Amino acid sequence: MCVKSVYLNKMDLTVVIPTYNEAENIPIIVERIFNVFHEHSLEGEVIIVDDNSPDGTSKIAYQLKNTYNNLGVLCRVDKPGLSSAVLDGIQLAKGGIIGVMDADLSHPPEKIPELVKPNLSGESDLVIGSRNVKEGNIENWSLRRKASSKLATLAARGLTHVKDPMSVFFFLKKEVIEGIELSPKGFKIDLEILVKGKYKKVTEVPILFIDRKYGVSKLSRSVILDYFSHLVRLYLYKFFMSRQLGSSLA
Repeated sequence: MCVKSVYLNKMDLTVVIPTYNEAENIPIIVERIFNVFHEHSLEGEVIIVDDNSPDGTSKIAYQLKNTYNNLGVLCRVDKPGLSSAVLDGIQLAKGGIIGVMDADLSHPPEKIPELVKPNLSGESDLVIGSRNVKEGNIENWSLRRKASSKLATLAARGLTHVKDPMSVFFFLKKEVIEGIELSPKGFKIDLEILVKGKYKKVTEVPILFIDRKYGVSKLSRSVILDYFSHLVRLYLYKFFMSRQLGSSLA
């Protein structure tokens, strides 16, 4: 059952975590993130956006407020979907730099300082935790799942040269998406940002992606169909944008 939302004061860095049935994982991931903030003197907040998980994820997240002051919780009742949850979390974010990561412990919070550094230095506008660059890797995936991920990445090659556009572990300057209409379908909001966002440089930082230990993967046939439907929409968007640009230069 949903509990009331909590809103925060301004922070330099916001980490948005969309959740559904992550009751076992959420105390662990929140503790690790705030430990990283403390160890690296980062002034940050965490916003958990839960889609009314029947396992009580939002209740547990709200209880964590007693330990972590800079923790926000938003529980949504009739608006499911990872990407829309991320967008709702971004709407609440007070940080000038906004990050997104999964709740299932597959993304290492200890990499946050390395991912944020190019944003803070002005070196990059968008930084992606990448499994597909040198020193990046995936742990405990079957050959079939690795092949499926490779196919999905290749299918997006005409949209971006980023090696891991499927990653949902990224940090960006808020202005990258200000004034941009984002309407992602499915899980891959980062791919839509890569196509539509206002940025000059993208940096990929290698990460070790570790498959979840608790809970059940959200990957399903409908999620895969949503992804390829989303790809078609993005290819059409890129085509019409290039046509408009060509017309304006003619």
